[in-house]
Amino acid sequence: MSINFDSSKAIYLQLADLIRESIMSGALKSGEAIPSVRQLSAEYRLNPQTILNATQLLVNEGLLEKRRGKGYFVTDPAQDVLKESGVINFEDVTLPDMIKQAKMLGISKNELCKLIESKFNEK
Repeated sequence: MSINFDSSKAIYLQLADLIRESIMSGALKSGEAIPSVRQLSAEYRLNPQTILNATQLLVNEGLLEKRRGKGYFVTDPAQDVLKESGVINFEDVTLPDMIKQAKMLGISKNELCKLIESKFNEK
């Protein structure tokens, strides 16, 4: 994922999503520092305040902690918190939307199960 300047989604939210994705994938591990505000600002060509807005959001969510003079670090429970909220979102939003769309398209429950199984087994 990258920053899309043409998106209607705020840039700081996109950056927060990038960091969440890095935590979930294991690219950023528990206790590991994220790149500095200066590094992120240069890499993504963003105003430092935008970076601070994204990191503060993640601090508020309990995913990052600020260590004075050292920067922002991934908290111990960050990956578990993201996984739990992702599962809840999948069950409460994604799955009902998929079932609703399948019904609108006339896809039966058995056909949907077969489609899911075949896609799930793809590499």
